[in-house]
Amino acid sequence: MKPTMTSTRKQGFSLIELMAVIVVIAILITLVSPQIGKVQLRGKLTQQAHHAKSIVEAIIAKESASRFNSGWPQSDPDGDGETSYSSSNDFLADLVEGGFLDVDYTFFAGPGMTPARSEAEFRSGGDSVNAWCIVLDVNDTTPGNFPVVYLKNMTDINAQSFGEDVAPFGTKGFAFATKNGEAIFVEKGDIEEIGNLQAIFDLGDETSVQVLEPQ
Repeated sequence: MKPTMTSTRKQGFSLIELMAVIVVIAILITLVSPQIGKVQLRGKLTQQAHHAKSIVEAIIAKESASRFNSGWPQSDPDGDGETSYSSSNDFLADLVEGGFLDVDYTFFAGPGMTPARSEAEFRSGGDSVNAWCIVLDVNDTTPGNFPVVYLKNMTDINAQSFGEDVAPFGTKGFAFATKNGEAIFVEKGDIEEIGNLQAIFDLGDETSVQVLEPQ
């Protein structure tokens, strides 16, 4: 008796099946990509908030002899009507060179910015290498939850306005550290509903504050 022959030919996917798989993958990518972007943004904001906290701690270490008494950093320490610092670049460089902040100068550049590789490059690089603004004359009357070190994409802390195209985050997010040393970040939804930030940016008895900006 002759053995029975069976077919072992495998059938491939049809064009319609392949197209269906591609469509499903495309839909999944569309759904997942925004969530991945949000997670990445949150990670970057968290990192910048902790950078701000480190800067506050360094300022406190530098100004510990007169902490909150005459204010720190002082806008006019010599009483001659002029600040001793022309920009936050100069102040932050002094923190590093004085040993109060043990970082290299790439630390001060936010995501998407060009980091400085040396002290000279940082001092002269302005806001292209430095993401940080520093509130002057912080003292006992300054609310504990007030941001004293914050990212420069808040272009006016008194008006609480953000720059759409200002690095590092524009209006996508914001990071800062308070006088009490809390590291905090807010995301786009909070910035869009700016009223939700009024408690955070309460000036207390002050009508406005002076700020050292990157220059």
